[in-house]
Amino acid sequence: MVSIESFRFNSTASVAEIAIGQAKTSLLVIDDVFADPAAARDAARQAGPALLHPRDFYPGSRSPLPDAFHPAFADWLGTLLPGRAFASERNGFVSVVATPAADLLPIQTLPHFDTTDEAIFAAVIYLFDEGFGGTSFYRHQSSGIEMLSRRNETLYRAALRREVADPASLPRRYRNGGDALFERIHKQEPRFNRMVLYPGRLLHSGDIAPDFAGGGERLTITALCRLK
Repeated sequence: MVSIESFRFNSTASVAEIAIGQAKTSLLVIDDVFADPAAARDAARQAGPALLHPRDFYPGSRSPLPDAFHPAFADWLGTLLPGRAFASERNGFVSVVATPAADLLPIQTLPHFDTTDEAIFAAVIYLFDEGFGGTSFYRHQSSGIEMLSRRNETLYRAALRREVADPASLPRRYRNGGDALFERIHKQEPRFNRMVLYPGRLLHSGDIAPDFAGGGERLTITALCRLK
C-alpha cells in the first residue's frame, strides 16, 4: 500500500502566474511541488491497480491515489496561495500515456475541457524528467472559445459538429499544436516536480508526439479541486 508520506508537499514551492489567451486567463506554474520528488515518483509508480474503465477518454492508464492525498493537496494549495481556499473533488489519478496514436479515438485527437463549473481548477504534476511535452491550451478557431461555460457549451459543440461531420475522418495523431480547427494559445513546458494549475474549463491537451507509438513513461498526477 502506498504511503501518503511519500506525497509530502513542499511548503516553500515557488509560484509563477501567467496570463494566457485573449481573456488573459490566469495559469499558475508551481515548481518543487513535493518535498521529496523521488519518493513521490516511486510511490506514484506503485499506485494501482489501474482502472479498467476510466470515466474519461484518457489515452493510457489511470490509477487512483491514496484517499488521504486529496485533502492534503487542497490544504497545501490553500497554504501556498494566500487568500484562496480549496476543497478537494477527490478526482485525482496517477496517469501514464500509453495508447499508440494509431489506436486513438477521434475525440482523443482534439483538445478537451474538464468541466463548465467556474469553481473547478485542474492540476497536472509532471513526474518525468525528459522526452515528453507538457500541456498546451487552445482557442477554437471558428467560435473564438478558449474557455467553456454553461452559456457557450452548446455553441461550441454545435460548431464542432459542423466542422467535424465525420469524426472518423480525423487523422489518428496526438494533438501537439494548432491547425484549421484550433489555435494554440499557450504551450507550458514540463519540468520534473512542476505543476500547472488552471481553470478546468480551458480547452487543453497534453503535448504528446503526434505519431507516438507507445513506450517511455510520461508519468503525471492529475487532480481537480474546487475554489471555495
